[in-house]
Amino acid sequence: MHRPQYRAFLLGLFLSLSLVGCGTKKPQASSEQPLPHTPEPPIATIDSPQWVRPGADSIREEMRAVWLTTVYGLDWPKDKADTPDGVRKQKEALVRILDRLKADGYNTVFLQVRHSGAVIYPSEQEPLSLRMAGDGYFGDYDPLRFAIKECHERNLSIHAWLVTYPLASAKRNPHPILREHPSWAISHKGSYHLDPGNPDVRHYITQLTADLVRRYDVDGVHFDYFRYPDEAERFADKASYIKYGLDYPSKDEWRRHNLTEQLREVRDSLRTIASNVLVSVATLGKLQKIPTLERPHGWTAYESVYQDPITWGKEGLVDFIVPMMYYRDVLFEPFLRDWKELVSSYVPVVVGLAPYRIEETGWPSEVIEEQINLTREEGLAGICFFRETHTGGRFPAVRRIIQEAFKHPALPLAYPRGLAHKPAAPKHLDAAVGQDGTILVRWSMPREASADGTTYRLWAVTTDAHGHREASLLSSTLRNPHCLLVMSDLIDYDCIELGVEAVNIFGVSTPCTVGLELNLAALRDEIHRGK
Repeated sequence: MHRPQYRAFLLGLFLSLSLVGCGTKKPQASSEQPLPHTPEPPIATIDSPQWVRPGADSIREEMRAVWLTTVYGLDWPKDKADTPDGVRKQKEALVRILDRLKADGYNTVFLQVRHSGAVIYPSEQEPLSLRMAGDGYFGDYDPLRFAIKECHERNLSIHAWLVTYPLASAKRNPHPILREHPSWAISHKGSYHLDPGNPDVRHYITQLTADLVRRYDVDGVHFDYFRYPDEAERFADKASYIKYGLDYPSKDEWRRHNLTEQLREVRDSLRTIASNVLVSVATLGKLQKIPTLERPHGWTAYESVYQDPITWGKEGLVDFIVPMMYYRDVLFEPFLRDWKELVSSYVPVVVGLAPYRIEETGWPSEVIEEQINLTREEGLAGICFFRETHTGGRFPAVRRIIQEAFKHPALPLAYPRGLAHKPAAPKHLDAAVGQDGTILVRWSMPREASADGTTYRLWAVTTDAHGHREASLLSSTLRNPHCLLVMSDLIDYDCIELGVEAVNIFGVSTPCTVGLELNLAALRDEIHRGK
């Protein structure tokens, strides 16, 4: 399927089609531009009675993500942006990172925008991260707005990664929450942790999230440390439990309720501001205890820190889950199957993998390759790496593994929220051929169809002179119902069959029921005679 002439064909199409899609180069034409001159009527065209998306096994519906850490500048930035030179260096460093991620096949970035009570963007609610800019950014520089722009220019989705409940506070300069609302935080193991059982804390997190979403065009919000702290049995939330939790069967059930209620409040708040931003949670990698596992588990999401992803999925409170599966062998595969069997039927599961373990604990790099393959064999929704530095040039073996895994195009995930409002099916697919060798592929949508956020995918099956057929995705995010092909890019093919599907903002697609077949050999002869 990927012999040289096929790759050359795709390259030519990517440069000439009016497309903007994952896995493609930046287009030189756009479907947003005015239509070219009206070509001649269709020539040598055969309507296919039924079009079905072609079987292109190498094209996956998959999230390919990375956590880009900003705390302590671990991944980015290394320079503070409180001077013009610092701003320039921050921007250049981020552009280098994003260019590499795009080249290596990623489609999603989780950018850490909130540390333990400090944020990287200008905010009236929380202090600015000193790591990013000291006392303040130079001029009108806003690193989050810059990151969003640069990600979207590369067709990378960007999710705002927030550390939820931990709270860092200097003794000499207490965090504003500790000064103004000391009852919200509980001292635990030498630090502070906001109390999820306090309704005021949940309201604060909800408001912080809503403010972020109102101001920034992020594709999602991603909650980390969305849990009770380590050694939660020692967490001193007895007062909250007596005040708010005695009606629950147990303190464990009350704690799980608190985290679930936080997600309900976030969901309701985002609905109020009419936001379609995706919501996700990074959970512990082990869902729950497995009775048949013949070795100690360590901590689990459900029992140890009171995360309840099954309930979250059933209620539609999250759009996807990212379990941090930073283990191997018997502590990886059984829990991977648990996520598949118990959660993935409700909500996509994107598996968090740990290339950092290669440097820090001596894992062989082949472990990451094996875990990518196991994740795909289980049919889970994607892969996310912790963290960006450990996937780059300092670790060439891991980078080669990821590049090989991501070398073929990937479609965005189809999120369950989008099933309630599937897009209307495109219809009246046709092609008009010009004497200049252009082919204008067109389709229409029903009048009653909502175009809000709808994009289109154009698929093709080509046949060469020897009868060999190849399936490909020509474009993944066309924004208007037309696309221009150039005949010279199809010189090696005698026939092309086309089909289109409409896609809503949640990645759910509806195909056109009728396809289109073009006899390219006859078209070339007709154009030649016309000249």
